[in-house]
Amino acid sequence: MSGFLPIVILLLLSGAFDVTASIAGPSGEPRAMPPASRSPIHRAADTVVTRAAVSEVTPDLIGKAIQKHLESEWGGKVKTVSVTVLDPADPVMTPGGMVELHIIPNPTEEGLGRRAFHVEAVANGKPRKTIQVVADIAAMIDAVVATRFLRADEVIDRGDLKTVEMKVHQMNHPFMTDPGEVIGKSASRPLPPDIPLRPAFVKLPVVIKKGDRVLIEARRGGLSIRAYGVTKSNGQLGQTVMVANLDSGRELRAKVVAPSLVEVEF
Repeated sequence: MSGFLPIVILLLLSGAFDVTASIAGPSGEPRAMPPASRSPIHRAADTVVTRAAVSEVTPDLIGKAIQKHLESEWGGKVKTVSVTVLDPADPVMTPGGMVELHIIPNPTEEGLGRRAFHVEAVANGKPRKTIQVVADIAAMIDAVVATRFLRADEVIDRGDLKTVEMKVHQMNHPFMTDPGEVIGKSASRPLPPDIPLRPAFVKLPVVIKKGDRVLIEARRGGLSIRAYGVTKSNGQLGQTVMVANLDSGRELRAKVVAPSLVEVEF
């Protein structure tokens, strides 16, 4: 026994045995010490598991990217652009985490209607995937319409007009979008309310009618000569009409510059 005791002490000091110390619990019973207090030889190494980041690109996100691109490209030609993505119909999975969608220009595809797009998914400045897209493209405009029934040759005032939003399927649509291009003109035909106006629906107003007494003015440099005459036809602003001089009876070609005023060159 006298030689056995030193050997046991040496083994304990070398850590060859797994010794779990105990501490008293609340009831006085022994409780094992936490695993952290054990020998490092028994602690498992931490394991880190990583997964590749993947983003889901939905048809809605693709449509919004195309819409933003086209609205920037077309400037003030239209009010808004409407995009309906037909293909892909389901979300597209792309690697790289959060991505930005860039529209690759295609000179052979332009205008409205059904179009093909190449949409590039970019993450951290690197292209990850090119998505082939088919979409229907329409545009919204603010069309000018009459607020009431307008008779033919009736001069149009600001209160006679309003704008309504409408969808068009052609960039070269025939509808008027600027009320300023209509105000002061006259209806070239009877115009019912709420019908989108076209340039052919309006004309310059007739300010001089056949048989009107007008002032004829001739200018050259600082010299001005005036006489009265009678018009031989109706005339719009800027239009040339025939006028008979009341004093001489001579007929002249004169330009209508204002109601009851025409101008000749000499």
